[in-house]
Amino acid sequence: MKKSFVLVSVFAMFSLLFAACSRSKKPDKPVFMLCISHMTNAFTKTVADSMSAAAASAGAELIINEAGNDIGKQVGQIESGVNQKVNAIIVEPVNVSGVIPAIEAAEKAGVPVIVFNQRISDGSKAHAFVGVSNETLGFMEMKSAAEAIGGSGNIAILLGPLGSDGQLGRSAGYEKALAEYPDIKVAFQETGNWTAEEGLKLAENWLQTGQTLAAIVSQNDGMALGAVKAVEDKGLSGTVKVYGLDAVPDALKAVQAGRLTATVSQATERQSQKAIEVAMALYNKQDVPAENLVEGAVIDKNNVSEFINP
Repeated sequence: MKKSFVLVSVFAMFSLLFAACSRSKKPDKPVFMLCISHMTNAFTKTVADSMSAAAASAGAELIINEAGNDIGKQVGQIESGVNQKVNAIIVEPVNVSGVIPAIEAAEKAGVPVIVFNQRISDGSKAHAFVGVSNETLGFMEMKSAAEAIGGSGNIAILLGPLGSDGQLGRSAGYEKALAEYPDIKVAFQETGNWTAEEGLKLAENWLQTGQTLAAIVSQNDGMALGAVKAVEDKGLSGTVKVYGLDAVPDALKAVQAGRLTATVSQATERQSQKAIEVAMALYNKQDVPAENLVEGAVIDKNNVSEFINP
C-alpha cells in the first residue's frame, strides 16, 4: 500500500512539474526575412538597422540577406526563405520585374511576401507594399530645385540603377515637375548607381565640360554628396545647387552646413517599422491593406533642425 502511494505521489509531482513547464514555455517567435537589394549606402543600412530594431521590439527574429544588386542572388535568397519556412519575406527588389517569379513561388508555398520601398511591375503578385510614392518624392525634389533656380537654366540628373523602381518612379516625378518649367534644360543625365563615388566622378566630368549648370539633382543622397564634393573642388559652391533624396544623417548635416541645398525625406525608419507591423499582422492572420504608404518631406536650411533634433 505504501509503495503504491509513493508511486502515485511521484507521478503526481512529475505531472505538476510538466504542467508548470508547459504553461511557462514561451511560444515560438515569428521569423521574418529581409531581402535587401544592396548595403552600400546610408539608406539601406538605416533600413536594416531600424527594421531589426522594430522586429526585436515586436518579439520577432529578422534574417537579413543582401543581394549586391544581383537579381539572381536575390531570387536565390527568396527561395532560401521559402525553404527555411520563414513566416514572411520582406523584399526590397533589385529591379521591378526579375524578382516576380520568386515572389509568386513564395506566395504559392504559403509564405507571404511584402514588397518594400521599391515597387514591382505587378504588385498583385505580393501580399502588400510598404513604402512611399517614388514619383511623388521625385516631383517634390525637382519642383524644389526648379523654383530655387528661377524656373530656367541647365541642370544635370544623377539617376539610380536603371530599371529599379526608385529610378523609374523618381524619374517620372522629375518629368512631371519639369513639364511645368519649359525653360529648364537637362544637360546631362546618367546613372550613378546610388554611390557617392560614381556621383562624384560623373559630376566632375560634367563640370569639366565647361557647361554652365544651375543645379545637380540626384535620386539619392549618396550620389548628391559626391556631387557636392565635385562642386566644392571646382570652386562652384553656391553657384551650382545640389539636391538629394533620402535624408540620411550625413545629408542632413550637409544641408545644415549649407553644402547641400536640400534633401527629401522618405521617412526611412517609419517605413521599416511599418514593414514589421504588416509582417506581424500577417503572422497573426489579420487582413492588411495592399498599399501601406508613408509621407515624405522636403528638407532645406529652414527646417533641417527639426529632423536633426526631432
